[in-house]
Amino acid sequence: MSHKILVVDDHKVFAESIASVLRNKYEVVEVSSVEKAIQIVTTFSPDLIVTDLQLPDQDGFYLIKSVKSKGLDIKILVLSSLTNQSTIHKLIQLGINGFLNKNVSSIDLLNAIQKILQGESFFQADIYNDYIKNFKLKTDKSNEITPREIDVLKLIIEEKTTSEIAEILNISNYTVEGYRKNLLNKTGATNVVGLIKYAMKINLI
Repeated sequence: MSHKILVVDDHKVFAESIASVLRNKYEVVEVSSVEKAIQIVTTFSPDLIVTDLQLPDQDGFYLIKSVKSKGLDIKILVLSSLTNQSTIHKLIQLGINGFLNKNVSSIDLLNAIQKILQGESFFQADIYNDYIKNFKLKTDKSNEITPREIDVLKLIIEEKTTSEIAEILNISNYTVEGYRKNLLNKTGATNVVGLIKYAMKINLI
């Protein structure tokens, strides 16, 4: 059975050209808005969404967040001319599977889609390398996890309450909540599960 792909782009000619290329290998549906995309996700059940960020009703960020919030196992490839580092950073934090500039060739697009459907990530090399060299260098220092934050993180993972953490570390509940907020901001996590994933990534657990 071929994979299903949902193309979301309000430029009709561009969307049709993409869909035409993809239909040689995949089952494809194209829509022009986030509203239509969200409506069709449950009925079409795509394996992958290829979306622009600049859309008429809501932007692509809203679509990505909506899909993620539903807990759906759908991979997301962003195809956009917005390639600035802050945009790439935000998309990475949202957990997308790939990013390509809109001027990409059909061969590169097919290659990216194939890799993503196989479980890999695919970010256009020049854009991602620029992000790594510039944006992350600017933010890494301010995003370093302090030793005290590590102490709090360990206790959060142990499912200690705010009051218990405060008592163990001899600090106030208010201070504990401050550390918790800092950890969420610095790791890009939105909840305890995200913090656990971060802890596993740095071999804390």
